[in-house]
Amino acid sequence: MYMRERGLVQLHSSVEVGTGHDKPVRGLLRWNVTIWSMEAVMTEYTTSKGVWNGWYWRLIGGATLAIAALQLLLKGIIHYPLFSGLPLAVMIIVYIIVPRAKERTLANAIVAVVVMYVVSAALAFGFEWNTVALYAAHHLLPLFILQELVIPLLLGVVLAYVYLRLSRWSDRKRAEIEAKRRQEQAADAPPRKRVHSKKRRKKKR
Repeated sequence: MYMRERGLVQLHSSVEVGTGHDKPVRGLLRWNVTIWSMEAVMTEYTTSKGVWNGWYWRLIGGATLAIAALQLLLKGIIHYPLFSGLPLAVMIIVYIIVPRAKERTLANAIVAVVVMYVVSAALAFGFEWNTVALYAAHHLLPLFILQELVIPLLLGVVLAYVYLRLSRWSDRKRAEIEAKRRQEQAADAPPRKRVHSKKRRKKKR
């Protein structure tokens, strides 16, 4: 008997334990229940735009991969410094996510900043380990951690919050100006005059 409740599929099997030959069947049924449950949950919370329960995973993943690929390309062409580019990477992804994430905007922006930060830092450590060794040789690792790792992450989180607040304030002001403009146009518009047709006038005569 099949029952569907809140997107989860539960299967109640009437297979009884007997000689032990039904164990493979019961295992197969459990596996099918797991697959059907996952499909039901994804169908309920996922849209074709890559949104799962308000999380824009496709947008975040695509933007992160695109920015990381651009960093590697610049690294190969002009020897782009990856550690110094961490703040720029988190700033770019904030500008991409905030205007496009309509649900959980701040949470999506912060997650995007963290993901972008981790990916960019991993690339920097992989390609610019000599920079870390240079700081360590001069006993400046605390300065390196603060300047190259802590500040970019904090900058990304603060920028996500500030940019979201500014975007909402700008949208609200734009809506107020548009509403005021419509009211002024409606007030300046001349009143409509009622025009009688010639046929009606002839009938009255």
